[in-house]
Amino acid sequence: MPTPSRRVTATQPSARAIPSVALCVETASAWGRRIVSGILEYARDHGHWHVHIEPQTSEDTFTPPEGVRLDGIIARVGTAAQARALAATGLPVVNVSSIRLEGGPVFPRVIGSLEATSRLAAEHFRSRGFVHFGYVGNPAQDYVQTQFHAFERALKERGFPCAFFNQLDRHAELVAWLRALPKPAALLCWGPSVGRRVIDACLFADISVPHDVAVLGSDYDELLSEASHPPQSGVRFAGEQIGGMAASILADMMRGQKPARMLVEVEPLGVIEKLSTDTLAVPDRRMADVIRHILDHAHEPISVDDVVKANPMARRGSTARGCCWRRGTTRSR
Repeated sequence: MPTPSRRVTATQPSARAIPSVALCVETASAWGRRIVSGILEYARDHGHWHVHIEPQTSEDTFTPPEGVRLDGIIARVGTAAQARALAATGLPVVNVSSIRLEGGPVFPRVIGSLEATSRLAAEHFRSRGFVHFGYVGNPAQDYVQTQFHAFERALKERGFPCAFFNQLDRHAELVAWLRALPKPAALLCWGPSVGRRVIDACLFADISVPHDVAVLGSDYDELLSEASHPPQSGVRFAGEQIGGMAASILADMMRGQKPARMLVEVEPLGVIEKLSTDTLAVPDRRMADVIRHILDHAHEPISVDDVVKANPMARRGSTARGCCWRRGTTRSR
């Protein structure tokens, strides 16, 4: 008589063995959703986590979910009251906010590098030939001040000043400021919402975006950046990486380990280019077309004849004479 086969089942961890983690991060924006995605990816790759998402804003204090056991918290800590409420839980906490709070509880932080974001924006604008620059943001936020000064430093090193507009609630003043800017101008804005206000003001004032004013958001939001006309370019915030790093630090803290660093800054992933910066600040429109053609085909072996064929002009007037472009470099023919 055959022996009955035995059913083999995978061993499941007990409910007490699964870490229970609360995420107090805004999910109304791509910024927060990318951070949450990075946290969830870490949890999938490094064992089981039971995750409670609390999409609170920075003005909210923290209230633990009723009847839920928690082992750790990742939060965007925006106020002293929220920090005190989180500290009162006695749980490990990792902060993903760029807001600096004076006094009170201190948690390890994982944030995007404002310095690297500003330098990337300056390099993006300079590669397109701009010599006039501005920044738009709310100076009441310390992280806005930090980003502006980093952008200002990056431009000053290249010999260029940077104007700062800080009255976001005054449409008429914004329009007047935009009209007074030397053109063409390149503007870095704190986030896509601020960039949208600038684009709206330019449309109201009949200022061409991007040819008179190029607009770059310090973050790129798949929804908000695409909703304006023209669509808005933005720096690609490394939200998933920040979420994963915050989750890794929290996992160590929940095992009783102290964080190696209290501040981790993650560099951005590049610029998502849309129409709001799709221009070249070159006075000669024909030469701008030539440069654009070369940039568009920088990874192809093109010659002067190819450039002239696409942009008819005398060969003698071409600065690219005698060179062939391949992978962004020139070589003699």
